[in-house]
Amino acid sequence: MSESAQHQQLVNQVLQETIQAVGLSNSCFIMSDAIDGRALPPLTEEGFRPDVYYQYADKLVIGEAKTSDDVDRIHSKRQYESYIRKCALFCGTAILFIAVPWTEHATVHNILRKIKVKYPGDYEIRILDGIGGAI
Repeated sequence: MSESAQHQQLVNQVLQETIQAVGLSNSCFIMSDAIDGRALPPLTEEGFRPDVYYQYADKLVIGEAKTSDDVDRIHSKRQYESYIRKCALFCGTAILFIAVPWTEHATVHNILRKIKVKYPGDYEIRILDGIGGAI
């Protein structure tokens, strides 16, 4: 599967944020679909594989990177919902990172806000603003 340089850069941003969130000593438990030698993340119940995944002890981190072309596609919206649902059902600390070009921040924020209403819970969603435009 060929992925754009922009997508890879956004995935790397999610990886770095995940390492900061879980600590360097626990970073060995991070799974990623990036070409970095890590294990692949598991599929969600709905059949989606996030770009980055961490679950250890009482902490869950899910990370997804989206380019401008992908932010508001139906497939992407279904992914967001799957990941938010998983975070809402998790017993412990759950964080969802979504990395997008900064030009897509408002769009993804509005999409996530609408989905979050359906899944109340004590979890955090962080939108990471990446680079803008095509590389």
